[in-house]
Amino acid sequence: MKKVLITILIILLVALIGTGGYILNLLDRIPKASLKDPDTGEKIGEGLNKQEALGIGDDALSQKDTGVTNILLFGLDKRSETEKGHSDAILIASVDRKSKKIKLTSLMRDMYVKIPGREKNRINTAYFSGGPSLAIKTVNTNFNMNIEDYVTVDFKALEDIINLVGGVDINIKKNEVNAVSPYIDELNKINRGSRAKHLTSPGLQTLNGRQAVAYARVRSVGRDDFERTERQRRVMSELLRKGMNISVTKIPELVNTVLPNVETSLTKKEIIGLAATIVGFGNSDMEQFRIPTDDGFEDEKIGKMMVLVPDLEKNTDALHEFIYGSKSAYASENTGDRVK
Repeated sequence: MKKVLITILIILLVALIGTGGYILNLLDRIPKASLKDPDTGEKIGEGLNKQEALGIGDDALSQKDTGVTNILLFGLDKRSETEKGHSDAILIASVDRKSKKIKLTSLMRDMYVKIPGREKNRINTAYFSGGPSLAIKTVNTNFNMNIEDYVTVDFKALEDIINLVGGVDINIKKNEVNAVSPYIDELNKINRGSRAKHLTSPGLQTLNGRQAVAYARVRSVGRDDFERTERQRRVMSELLRKGMNISVTKIPELVNTVLPNVETSLTKKEIIGLAATIVGFGNSDMEQFRIPTDDGFEDEKIGKMMVLVPDLEKNTDALHEFIYGSKSAYASENTGDRVK
C-alpha cells in the first residue's frame, strides 16, 4: 500500500555498486509492463502517440526543461493476486538532478476529479477501471504534469521489503496504538502462517513489515486520510534511510525479494540510471508534500460518496512550485472540464 519506489531504486543503486553484474541479471526478473490503452488494449508508444495517450499537454514541463524525473508510485489495496485493487496510495516521486533532491508528493485518494473517458470520480478509481495508463493520464490531465512511468507494489511486497531492512523506526502517538490493531489483524488473516503482534505503547519503536504496513493504513484517528498520507510518507522516508544503510550481505536477498513483487514501466537501463543519480545525491533528506493543500479543496457529498473536491488551479500551482520551484503555466484546455 505505501509506495516504496524510491526506496527500491535507492537500494538497487547501492546494490549495483556493491554486486555488479549479479544485480544486472536480477533486474531481468522485474515483471515487464507495457502501458496500454485502457479501452483498446493497444500499446502506448507504438500505434498510439505517448503524449496524447497519457494526457501530456503541450505546455507540461518535461525532464529536459527542468532536470526533474517524475514517476508515479501506486500502492494497491488488493488482498489476493487475482483481485484488481484500487490505488490506495498514490505518490509522485520526483528526482531533481539540479538541486540533488528527492521529493515525494502524496495525492489523496478521495480527490474528486475528471477521469479521462469516464465520469468524474475519486482519483483512486482510475487505476481500478483502466490500470496504470489511465491513472497516469488522470494525474497528467488534472495537474498539468508530464509523467510517463510508474511503479506498483502491494501489501505483501512492502511488508517483505521492510522486514529485510530490519524494520522501520516510527514514533507512535498515543491515539495510534489501538488504531493499528484492526489492520494488523486483517493482514494476519490474509497472510496465514505468520502473525504480527499488536502495538502496546506509544513512543519511538521499531515496527516490523506487517506492523508498518498496518500503521500506514490507519485513517481512523487524527485528520483521517490527511494524516494517513503523512504516515505513508513517514514509513517511506524511514525505509529509504534504512535502505541506504543496509548491509552489503543482505543486498542479494533484498533484491531477490523486491524485484519479483514490483511492476514497472521502467526499463533496466532507466532503473540503473536513476539509481546512479540518487546515490550521487548523498544523504540529503527527502522533501515531502501533499495535495490537495489545506486551503485547496472543499468537502462534499456527491451521490453517496464523501469526497474532496480540489481547486485544480490552486493545487496545480502548489504542486509545480514544490516539484519545480515555480508555478505551473496552468491551462484550462489541458484539464478539460475543471472540477471546482
